[in-house]
Amino acid sequence: MLRPTIRSLLFAAAGVSVLLALAGGGLVAAQPVPPTAPPQEPAPNAAPKAPDESAPPISVPTPAPIPVPPISEKDVAPAPPPIAETPKAPAAPEHRTRYDVAVLQALDKVTAESLRFEAAVGRPVRYKNLVFTVKACERSAPDEPVEDSIAYLTIDSQPRAAPGRPALAPRQTYKGWMYASSPSLHPLEHPVYAAWLITCRAAAPVNPPAR
Repeated sequence: MLRPTIRSLLFAAAGVSVLLALAGGGLVAAQPVPPTAPPQEPAPNAAPKAPDESAPPISVPTPAPIPVPPISEKDVAPAPPPIAETPKAPAAPEHRTRYDVAVLQALDKVTAESLRFEAAVGRPVRYKNLVFTVKACERSAPDEPVEDSIAYLTIDSQPRAAPGRPALAPRQTYKGWMYASSPSLHPLEHPVYAAWLITCRAAAPVNPPAR
């Protein structure tokens, strides 16, 4: 009876020794691994997630300014000298042509009588109670924008002397330039008479040339 029991114990002890040897050698019985789920792909046309509006804004620090070294006079190139332009000589203005006779028009406002007459330069001419003395008469130069006749004259008011009485002293009523194209520019201001310039012309020769 004892032999089978001892044999059984020996077999049991031998099995325990084998298990301990396997455990010490690092052999571990394989265990089944649970299956892993395949990775899920994102659904097509999925809208991106909106940012969280409740999150605080990100503050970006301001970069420090970069110091710029001062520029010395040696680094600055001198300015180029100005280009000398040759001044153009202004064109000499053309002179007006002067004439020795002025053609004038006078009007008596009371009788409505009008008279056109000529007055030679430097020679007084009487029309009723007015005495006209032409000092100069000229026409505009070709380079002027308006073709005109201009006369410088004086007009004196002097009634005719009554028989047996001395003549009254003349009283100047006008002095200045008259313009044929603009009679109202510098007119004669008189309660009875009006006068204006018509044109300037050269005096006709006394003896016409023989043919």
